[in-house]
Amino acid sequence: MNDALPFLIRRDGARSQLLSPGVGLFTEARAAGHVLVAGESAGALLVLGRTARLVVPEGVQGRVANAPRERVHAPVGYGDVLYELEPLSASDAAGSATSRDASTSSGALVLRSPQSGRFYHRPAPGEAAFASAGSVVADGQPVGLIEVMKTFTHVVYRANASLPQQAKVARYVAADGGEVRAGDALIEFER
Repeated sequence: MNDALPFLIRRDGARSQLLSPGVGLFTEARAAGHVLVAGESAGALLVLGRTARLVVPEGVQGRVANAPRERVHAPVGYGDVLYELEPLSASDAAGSATSRDASTSSGALVLRSPQSGRFYHRPAPGEAAFASAGSVVADGQPVGLIEVMKTFTHVVYRANASLPQQAKVARYVAADGGEVRAGDALIEFER
């Protein structure tokens, strides 16, 4: 279950609720005030030792109105409310899109960070980068590492609605060893 799972959605007037698509431990919750947009990873669901990224479904965006759960690995059931989203004002929506895509070309295919941390292009100092400009990456291929509190996690290229099965790397957007937030652009691909 190392795939992305879309949240379930419940609409309540202008507000939206993002619900758990399964039973497990919810982790990497976004803080109150964080702006979520369609396609963004907004946490993970741990089920029997396997991790599934939770992704905001198409047509959903908003500002997180609820506080994150008290536990880092909070037990959740199918359909439990994970996020309450309040609608964005026009300036919020424009600002969110501008800040997330300021360093990428318009219309480019972009791989975004699944979590906050320090992003590395290579598996170890002195070794070659996982990918380079002009190389082709395929679904399931590691393209970087994210470090959080001395724990390293592979960033894997995953084909989805916005990324094809294979893509040619245009450039790394995030600096090698640079700090990134969840949803920040990491790599730009040629269209």
